[in-house]
This record gives sequence, C-alpha cells and structure tokens, in this order.
Amino acid sequence: MTASTSRTVACLGPEGSFSHEFACSRFPGAISRTSADDFEGVIRLVESGAADIAVLPFLNSNGVDVRPAQAAIAKACDWICIEGCFPHKVVHNVVVAEGFKSLKKLVSKEQVFPQCTNWLGQWDGIETAPASSTSAALAELLRATKAERESTAVICNQLAVSLYGGEVRWAGVQNPGNTTLFLVASRRQTIASEEQALICLTCPSEKCYEDTINDFSRAGMPLKFTSLKGEFTSELPCFLQFEVAGRASDVRKLTEQPYRSLVGAFSEEHSLAACVGAFFDDIY
Repeated sequence: MTASTSRTVACLGPEGSFSHEFACSRFPGAISRTSADDFEGVIRLVESGAADIAVLPFLNSNGVDVRPAQAAIAKACDWICIEGCFPHKVVHNVVVAEGFKSLKKLVSKEQVFPQCTNWLGQWDGIETAPASSTSAALAELLRATKAERESTAVICNQLAVSLYGGEVRWAGVQNPGNTTLFLVASRRQTIASEEQALICLTCPSEKCYEDTINDFSRAGMPLKFTSLKGEFTSELPCFLQFEVAGRASDVRKLTEQPYRSLVGAFSEEHSLAACVGAFFDDIY
C-alpha cells in the first residue's frame, strides 16, 4: 500500500475532523473522501463499496484506546482487512469566534480533553462539554448566539479553521508528543484461516522485531506470523496479525469473540513471545 494510491477514503466525522486530516495527509491522491457519524458507519461505507478504504483512530499516546472502533472492527471480522497502522501527530488549537471576550467554556470531542491536560491545568473553573466531533463543534460555535460566542471556545485542528473560519487564540495546547494511531482498513481479498488474532505491540526497531519473531518461533506456539502492518516506533504499538498454523484443536478458541480479534497492546521491547505465550496459558 502506498500513500499516494488513488482510492476513495471513508473517515469519521464531517470535513475538518482529525480523521479527515489524517486521510488528507496519508492519501493525498485520493479520488474522493466520504464520511459517517460513527465507526460502524465508516466501515459500512467500505462494505457497501461506497469507499475503498476506511481510516479509523485506534489508540492515543496518552494510553486511551478507541473502544467503539475496536467493536466496529470485531463486527466486521468476516470480511475486513487491516492494511496498515500509522501514527499521526495531533495538534490541538483553542479556537474562538468573533466577539470572544473571556474563556468560560470549552467544547470538543470527549477524547480531546485528556490530550490537553497540561494546558487545561493552568485554568480554574472552565466548563468542558463534549461534541460529536471537533470540526462540528467549531461549525456550531460560529452559528451560536452572541452570548455563547463571548465566552465559549472549541479545541480543533487548523484544517477545521481553514474550512469553517474562526480565530486560533491558543495554538498547540496538546500534551507533548500527542500522537494518535490510525488503522487503514479495506475488504479482505482472500479467505482467512478459521482462527486469527490481531495484536498490538511496540517494535522500536527492525532488529527488535526479528529477535521477537525468532523467540516466538522457537517457543513452538500453534500460531503462524503472517504480516507486520505499520511502522517501527518507540512511541506507539505496531499492528500484527497471526493465524493458527497447527494444533488448532488444542487451542480451542482464540477468544470467545469471533475468530478475528484484538488481543491487546503490549509496550515492552522483545515482548512478543512472552505476551502471546501468556495469552495461551490463560486459555489452555
């Protein structure tokens, strides 16, 4: 998969969302972009053929995972394919409308506030309110009453400001190193094995990856490594895929969920064999 491939991309939220921002940066040659209001809607666009690929925010560097995205992927387990897993640096700005006087209320997507705790800690008594998306929050603020515009601001990206308007009053209010891991999903072209597992873990270098794969192979586990998706990074986990290679009857089931499942996120270097081994110890 190349970033310049011309395909239709589905993403979460209206134009100006962080998913839209990631789609623009990762697929600048996309024929068109379409969107939905929830993760299942984004995936349905791929299932129906309205989009070739979907981009899904999956994990933030503050440790907050996006459980609705995981649930939507699980429901599409019989046909979905994870093509890649890519970190995206997220920059948050506090944006105000014309007539702003003093900050009393901040509006943004719920997951944004934990990403800005350092900046928020400098203020006392500010009300925070969730919105369906960061860009929708900005669009609503620009249509708000004069009284609301005087004391309310939103947290969003520069893309939303360029699309809708508003003034960046405080720029770069995110915590240091704020990064979100995005998955790129499409329709699987080949029939999968009966049982598979999807695992996230940190592989900061290719050597670390090779060492852990060798350790895993020597352990004799009944899984076969099939693909590494994403980039080597010391900050966020990579996305790995395994399938049962033998002794499937001994494994019973990877989980009680459908055969294709997310096992978990593991951040320690050289942890692949240990974490998979521990997982199988739990189900034997």
